[in-house]
Amino acid sequence: MFDEKEEMVRVAAAIIRRDDNVLICQRGINHRYGLKWEFPGGKLIPGETLRECLERELFEELNIEPVKARELKTIQATYSDGGNFLITFFIVDEYSGELKNNVFEEIKWVTSEEITQYEMLEGSIPILPLLK
Repeated sequence: MFDEKEEMVRVAAAIIRRDDNVLICQRGINHRYGLKWEFPGGKLIPGETLRECLERELFEELNIEPVKARELKTIQATYSDGGNFLITFFIVDEYSGELKNNVFEEIKWVTSEEITQYEMLEGSIPILPLLK
C-alpha cells in the first residue's frame, strides 16, 4: 500500500479546548486512516514553522485561527502501513473565527473521559493521558 521506508513526516496538531471539552475530528472515509478520530492539524510544508503549519491547517480544516497556543509534546508515531510521523501537539485555549467543519466526516466536543469511546488515530493515543 505505502512504501515501508516512508520518510518521517512532520505534523502539527491542535488540542483545542473549550471548558472541560476537547475537539476531535473524524477523518474522511476515503482518506488514509479513514474514519479514525484525531486532533485537527496536518503536515508541515517546506519553509514553514510548526506554528505556521498549525495556523494554516486550522484555518483550512476548521475556519479558525489560534490565538493562544502552546506546545505540549512531540511524539513519533509509526503505523503498520509504513507511515512515519513526528507529531507536535499544541494546546489551543483560544481561537478566533467561527468553527466550521471544512474537511472531516464529523467533529465533536468531548470530555477526556468520553474520548476513550472513540477509535483514535494511533498517533493521538499517547497524548490522551495528558488531557486529564
